[in-house]
Amino acid sequence: MTNDDHMDAARLPGGFVPGPIDPEELPADVAVPETLPPTGPAVVGAAVGSIGGTPNVEGMVDAAGDNRVDVLTCADAPAPGWTTWSTVTLHARPNELPMADGTKLDVRVELMAVGMPGSDVMGKILGSCAFAVLQDGWMMAPGVVYGDVVSLYDDKATTPHIMWSHPFTAGDLGAVEIDDDLKVHWLMAVPITEAERTFLEQNDYEALAQLLDSHQVNYTDMHRESVV
Repeated sequence: MTNDDHMDAARLPGGFVPGPIDPEELPADVAVPETLPPTGPAVVGAAVGSIGGTPNVEGMVDAAGDNRVDVLTCADAPAPGWTTWSTVTLHARPNELPMADGTKLDVRVELMAVGMPGSDVMGKILGSCAFAVLQDGWMMAPGVVYGDVVSLYDDKATTPHIMWSHPFTAGDLGAVEIDDDLKVHWLMAVPITEAERTFLEQNDYEALAQLLDSHQVNYTDMHRESVV
């Protein structure tokens, strides 16, 4: 994974990122949540410092109570009225990516999503994606598609799938050194249409990312027209 950002944050209405919050000024329950792994506070601090907004950390538990993921919610980020969600504990789980030489590389990842004003659907979608990772070991990498997760919450959405992309609204989170032995990469949820998913399969991630960017797509609009 790299810090290459093919998608412009200015595509979001409002088009700007507020100034970062000093992690040292966070409330104690956000700065050092007891539920986080030892590396959790540093991950939270990195996310808040890049995303901005008003932060809050809450835990989500699956229906069986077997899996928990902690999610940072940043209100008014990346623009007033908008919301950014980011997992902050997925990095504790191995994420082995297959390499061309047949080996596997463990790349630690957190997932994030941006939602329109007045809607928490993307936050719910992010939670479902996180539990898919925890329960079923779904891979996390740019260009990976989680099928039909949007349509679980919005059956009228024209973009039923989520493609993971570089974090274009928070470029500093492309790769973050948490400590000497841990680098964490954030991935952004991008809703895509079935035709765009097919285009991705026939081409590659870079080709679809450039196509979406050339059409100045609003990456939070789950009811947009397909660019393919």
